[in-house]
Parts: sequence; structure tokens; C-alpha cells
Amino acid sequence: MKKTTPEDLEKFIHRELRALPPRQAPAGFATRLQAAVEARLAVHALSAEQLEQLIHRELRALPPRRAPRTLESRVLAAIEHQAAVAWYHKSWAYWPAGVRAAFLAIGTAVAGAAVMGFYLLSQGAAAGAVAQEIGVGFGWVTRLVGAGAWTVNFAQHLAAGIPPLWLYGGLAFIAAMYATFVGLGSAAYRYLYRNS
Repeated sequence: MKKTTPEDLEKFIHRELRALPPRQAPAGFATRLQAAVEARLAVHALSAEQLEQLIHRELRALPPRRAPRTLESRVLAAIEHQAAVAWYHKSWAYWPAGVRAAFLAIGTAVAGAAVMGFYLLSQGAAAGAVAQEIGVGFGWVTRLVGAGAWTVNFAQHLAAGIPPLWLYGGLAFIAAMYATFVGLGSAAYRYLYRNS
């Protein structure tokens, strides 16, 4: 499994730092800055560039901002989570080589069948002949579709045996449980993360 790239890590840290609350100036900073500006103005008039340099010096003299205590643990947890994500939840470049090769082979076969079908239809072949020609190459697809149709038919027979009151009652119960779960999850999130 591939590790997180430095660019991904940098983006994550940047997002975490931007999510921090706005920085508060130390007590008395505004009055010190105002006094420094007024002292300079009393001696001689400052140009816009000199005023900008004065403010820049004052801001750089502020002590460095301390990162929150939880930042390091959150960054490390995000790195571990990224490493634990399954390959099929990542982009195609992270898939194993065998799966990529199989995907390319199947995609090429389907594209080739589509091109062949359109070519035969453009040459005046009957649709039935084209379907039969493609069906010969894709017999396994026909069997797969047949198995899917049998599964759907079986599920329909099972559902037909369930009384409608039970079916609708069960669906209503599942919807109510889902809404309850979402509501409790939202309340827990607000309580645990918004208040901390």
C-alpha cells in the first residue's frame, strides 16, 4: 500500500492550520503599535512605505504562535487513516497491477465489441445477427445476466409472500431507526467536537 505523498501531507496540514481559530493579538499590542506610529509621526511624516515597514516590524516582533496540543496527534491519525484506506477506495493509480490489467482487458473487450457491433450495423447486418455475433464472444455475460434475472425473480417471489402491512411496517421501522441514528450522530458531533 502506498504511503501518503508529501504533497497530500502538506495539503492536510495546511487545512488543519487554516481551521484554527483566528489569532488574538497580545494584550496591549494595539496601544503599543498606535504609540509607535504616533511617535514616528511626531518626529516626521511617514510615507506609505515607511508606515508599512513599521507595521511589518511590529508584527514580526510578535511571539510565534503555538500549535494546539492536538494538532500533531490529528496529523498522525490522518496519515494512519490514509494508509489504512483500501485500494479500491483510491484512484486508479493506486490499484494493484493485476487488477489494472484485468480492468484494461475487460474495458478493451467491451469497447471492441461495441465497435464491432456498430460496424456490423453500419454494413446493413440485422440486429439479431449482430446480437448473436456479440453473444458468442460474451457468453459468460449472458450467463451472468441470467443469474441476475433469476435472483431478481426469486426476490420478487419472496417479497410477494410477505404481507404488505409487515413489509411497509418494516420499511417504516428501518427509516425511523436510520433517522434516529442520524439525529444521535449529529447531536454527538455537536456535543463532542463543536464544544471542545
